Order: sequence, then C-alpha cells, then structure tokens
Amino acid sequence: MTVMPPDRLADGQPQGRPRASPWIQRLVAEIVRGRHVILHGNVHDVALLDHHFLPVGAVVQEVLSGIGFGLVGSYDQIDRLSFAGADGERRFARLLGGGVPAGESPGNGGQSTTAVGSGNRAGRAAAAMRQMDRAVVAGAAEPARYGTPKEALEAIRRGMAQDKTPLAIVVNFADLLLLDPEHNDRSDRELLLIVKKAMMGAARVPSSRVSNQLMLVTSSLAAVPGWLYRDEPFVRPVEVPLPGYEERRAYLASEAPEYHGYRRDADITQPLRVLTNLTEGMALSELSGLQRMSHLERVPLESARELVNRAVFGQQKDPWGDRLAGRIPQAEQILSGRVIGQHEAVQRVTRGLAAATLGIDFVADPFSIEARPKGVFFFAGPTGVGKTELCRALSSLIFDDETALIRFDMSTFSEPHTAERLTGAPPGYVGHERGGELTNRVAARPFSVLLFDEIEKAHPAIFDKFLQILEDGRLTDGLGRTTYFSQTLIIFTSNLGASGIYEQIKKNGAGAELPSWEKVQEHFEKAVRDHFTTVLNRPELLGRIGNGVLAFDLLRPEYVDAIAVKFLDQLVASSARADITLELDRESILDVVRRKMARPESMALGGREVRNVLDSVVRDPLVDSVQRGGQRRGVYRLFVPDGEQVAVAAPGGDA
Repeated sequence: MTVMPPDRLADGQPQGRPRASPWIQRLVAEIVRGRHVILHGNVHDVALLDHHFLPVGAVVQEVLSGIGFGLVGSYDQIDRLSFAGADGERRFARLLGGGVPAGESPGNGGQSTTAVGSGNRAGRAAAAMRQMDRAVVAGAAEPARYGTPKEALEAIRRGMAQDKTPLAIVVNFADLLLLDPEHNDRSDRELLLIVKKAMMGAARVPSSRVSNQLMLVTSSLAAVPGWLYRDEPFVRPVEVPLPGYEERRAYLASEAPEYHGYRRDADITQPLRVLTNLTEGMALSELSGLQRMSHLERVPLESARELVNRAVFGQQKDPWGDRLAGRIPQAEQILSGRVIGQHEAVQRVTRGLAAATLGIDFVADPFSIEARPKGVFFFAGPTGVGKTELCRALSSLIFDDETALIRFDMSTFSEPHTAERLTGAPPGYVGHERGGELTNRVAARPFSVLLFDEIEKAHPAIFDKFLQILEDGRLTDGLGRTTYFSQTLIIFTSNLGASGIYEQIKKNGAGAELPSWEKVQEHFEKAVRDHFTTVLNRPELLGRIGNGVLAFDLLRPEYVDAIAVKFLDQLVASSARADITLELDRESILDVVRRKMARPESMALGGREVRNVLDSVVRDPLVDSVQRGGQRRGVYRLFVPDGEQVAVAAPGGDA
C-alpha cells in the first residue's frame, strides 16, 4: 500500500483533518495500562497515523516502538517468529538466555525510543513491514527451535517473563492458531494455555513505562475463545472499525490527483462529499480501487455516483438517472393502468420516485442520502387490491424488468433463528459458508425492488436487520462481506387491520354502503401504528418509514368492470398464443361478474376474487369445450344465453 504524505492531499494541508485513526488512542491507552490486547476487526486494512496512511500492521509497529518497546516481533504459522531490525533475532535469543548484548542498555534494548510522529515515519514503517513479512531476517539464520507453534509460543512466553528489555510480540492470524478448546485435541489446548500463561506472566521492565506486550491480531473476535479475555483484567479486546466519514474523506482527498481528468484548479469539495457518503461501510483498501476504476472506465471524480456504480455494482448505466426521470411525468398513468382503483397509493409512490431521482430529502448533509435506499414504502390494506401488482409495476417501470423484483415471504421468517437467514449463519454454524439469503440476492442484483411480503408475520428479531438497512443502507453477512442497498427500492406489505374491515363488510350485508376512503385509510394506518408501537414495541422502525405507510382502498363496485376487462384481455392474449381466437360477449360476461361480486364475502377478497369468478364462469368452460371437441385451434365464442352460465360455441358447431 502506498504511503500518503501530507503534500499529496488534494484540497489543502492536513490542518483540521484527523491526525490518526480513533482506535489507535484506545490501543495506546490499554498498552500503557499494562494490558495485553486482542486487536480485531478491520485489521487487514490501512489506517491513519500522523497524517499518513499505513497498513494496520505498520501502524501497530510504529505505536509499539513509539511508546517504549525496545524489541518488537511478530509471529504466524507461515513466517514464524521474526523481528524488525537486522539483529532482532540475535537480541531475542540473548534475552531468553538471560543476557544483554554488549553496548545495549537494558531499558531500550539498543534501539532509540522515538516518539510517535517524528522522523522519517513512512520510510521506517515500510522498512519495518518488509522485515516483519520475511520469514528469514537478512544475515541471520532462522532458529530451528521455533519451527512449530508450540516451540515459538514457549519462546514468546519466556520472552514475556524477562525484565531486561521491553518486549512486544504480535501474533497475527490468531484465529487460525487459537481455536476453541472444545473443538480441538490436547495439543491445540496446550497452545491456548501457553498463550494465557504468557500473558499472565508478562513482566515489567523496571526502567520502562510499559509491561511486556503479547498482542493477538484477528479479523473476528468471535473466532478467539472467549475465556481467553472475558473477565480477565490483564486482557482487553480493541476493535479496528471500518473507517468513519472523516477518515474516508481524507483518504479520498489524498488520492484525488490520481483520478481520471483531475485538475488542480477544480473545486472537488462536492464530489468528495458525495463519494465519501457513497463509500460508507467500505475499507480504505477498497477505496484505492476507485481511482484505478476511474482510469479504466475514464470516469472523473466529479461523476462520483457513476464511479461507485461501476466499481461496486458492476453497472455502467444508472437506472435511477435521466431515463427514469424522463418517465416520471407518465408514471402515474402507467402504474394506474396496472393497479386499478388505487389512485392515492399510486400518486404517493410516483411522488416518492420523483424525489429519488432528484435526491430531495430532509438531511443535514444534502449528500448523505446517497448511501440510503432510494425509497421505503409500507403497503397496508386488504388482500387482492393490488399491493403486489404495484411492486411488479414499479420493477418494470424503473428497471424495464419485472424479474428485478426480489420477493421474500416473511411468513417463513416467524421463528427467532430465521433472522440469521437474511445475513447468513455466524462462524462455526451450519450453512455459514453460504452467506445470507437477502445479502446474496442483493449482491447479485443490487438494482432491484425488494418486497417483504406479509411483514407482520416475521419474528421481531428480523426488524433489527431492517433498521440497519434503512439507516445505513448496508448489511454485513456472516462471511464479513458488505452488501449495499443504496440502489434498491424497499417495500413492505401487510394485511394488518384487514380482518376488522372484513367483519364490518359482512356485518353490513349485501347492498350496504362501503366505508369511505378516509375511514379505510385511517383504519389501516392506525392498525400499522399500533402494531409497531404496542405489539412489537419498535416505534423506531415506523419512524424510519415515516410517511411511506400507504393505505390501499377496498375494491369498490365501480372498479369491478375494469379489473374484469383486464383479466379478460389477458385470457384473450394467452389464447391467441395457443392459436385460439376468442370472441367474447363482454357485457353479458361482465353482468355475471357484477352479480357474483356483489356478495359481501366476495367484495372483501378484492380483485383476486374477480379472477376466481372468471376462472369458474369463463376459463373453465372454455377449457372443457376445447378438450371435448378436440379442436385446439380456431374461433371460440363465449356468451351468456340465460343470464347466468357462460356458453362456448366451438369451431364448426354450436355451444
């Protein structure tokens, strides 16, 4: 990783920028207090130290040297035990033998204790990392007695116990070395015991401010046995988190001159803010790929959204851009043609799409909206009134593809353990290697409409996942992979409150006036609000959805004809593909549908019941006639001669 000095910063000197990554301060505090550290999290990234971006390993080396450790080494099972400096191994061997090489003071082991932030930091850190990465230090043979993990850890334990030179040993990839003793044989348990005894027996050099330090480095704290650090005063986990806003912005600014088309006189303040928001949840090492993508695709820093789409999502054209903006004026008409009788819901969804294309929202930073989903809606209402159909219509409108609709039946997520299905099982559990159902599907198709159907049937633990998606626009799966939801439209559907409406319609009986739209809207919005605040006790999720709760109206008699005609047109089209031409006496057929749908129990089932009626009075007689006559081609005429039963006139014969 290239070291970034202050003179590479694109928008001025580093004054006002963070000098170091926040976690470094806690790391220093724990070491000075005499505690051994388990460094976990984003440990394979780069971090900020004294305005320079260095690999985390180099930062640790700098910190340990800077606060007084005279000898710093590292260990892993491949490179084994090695030390910074040409004579590090020799000095370590002398420590184990009880002596101190001639000319070295016992307080610093022959190395000058340089304060963090002085000297040629970039050169020293790079050289230190090269030394630490080599299994054999130049000019010194690798000691054979450290050939196995047990031998190396025994030597480290003895080094921790000496009080001549402040010693720090960093054990890398500790999760691969120190496994849970319940799942290992006796030799593996011995390694764990050696590590713990080394920590417990670490000495403090009288002339130094620090105690000998044994640091374990792992990407996942869960992979290290809990008993090694829980309730132990001498061990503390320290997390290396993903970089925050300021750290990402400083890194992107340092790389700005490397982007395609960069000009020193250009004002890149706004593009940097947009790019910083879009890259939330990314490691700094991932950000370094953006400038390479910029040159490969010839996309400048000013086109931040397009750059991230290409680098993260593999998408060259943004479907949320100008193409969708051009469709917004006709969107209400297009959607109403597919979802009949739901003018209010269609109008509010169209307004939400317009806001998504414009980027208009209530945010302190006008560019922070970039990382969140494009829109969030909660469709509440009776069954069969067009909630799912509107989701399909939106997928077609936005992405020109109904298969861009990713649907989850939340009734299958009713048990507590099913919450892990969305992001994948944690390490050590069955199915961990497969990742999560939700994260996998969104990673494969980041530009999509996400439909969580019958959300009220999901277990409450599920809603923790949704809170993170709605707030941060991302989820991390059990494999540590981050999936971004910034290009999705999220829709929850629910029948909450439907049973009360059904009972009211049935109680009023045939011919009774249906509740007004205002009463229906109030009823369903109250049902949703009560469920989240009283039943689930999760008002915060309702707050994230805000005005996205949309009530769908009942199926009213004036829309029955239009819905029936829509289904009849579909029947005619599908018959034509089978070389059957249908001639329909539509008025007589519609009259039958009206009479059957006038029953309160039918009206309560919505448009889905219209299709069921047409199934029995039109489609079934047609299929029976084709099967009996054996003529799979030709013209079939459907009519209602007696006002009740549809008749079919087959080719060359009577009904």
